[in-house]
Amino acid sequence: MPTDKQREPVHTRQITCRAFRLENGWLEIEATLSDEKGQEVAFRSRPPVLPGQYMHHMSLSMTIDSDYLIHDVTAQTMQAPWAMCGATDDAYRRLVGLHIGPGFSQRMREILGGVQGCTHVTELVSQIANTYMQASWPDRMARQMSVDHDPRRWPDKTTLSFVNHCHAWRQDGETLVQEYPELLPPQQ
Repeated sequence: MPTDKQREPVHTRQITCRAFRLENGWLEIEATLSDEKGQEVAFRSRPPVLPGQYMHHMSLSMTIDSDYLIHDVTAQTMQAPWAMCGATDDAYRRLVGLHIGPGFSQRMREILGGVQGCTHVTELVSQIANTYMQASWPDRMARQMSVDHDPRRWPDKTTLSFVNHCHAWRQDGETLVQEYPELLPPQQ
């Protein structure tokens, strides 16, 4: 591994996601993306982006209820290389009414793919969806446990969607044995 003396920083991308609980119990997820240049980026038709300046600085905010439904979306382009970049900000409102879950990514690409959206802001949509799943996890689990401690009788089967979608949560793994033994496959 090279030392810092052998490396020169040329680009720093930062994505930050924060979740907030609203008074009505819904979650508001805010995501920001910034691309800070460590070297000059020359353009033919505009001044360069200098070291320490942002090439991109955008944010996206979504309000999502406890049933994965998007109620509000706000996109904002604070810094972009071209004046027209922020022209797609309002397009993200078309996500209102969608549910985060199976088919969400495909539907989002249909609505905002290509020239209909901004590559960088659209990248934040999936980051927000993932953050929502993490932030809502304790509430979703508590709701299910209040119905029944046996996950096989939980009314919201999507709560268990993590099973077999991660190495740690594989159906024949130790995590499932420890946390949800009821979900183990029957022994032959």
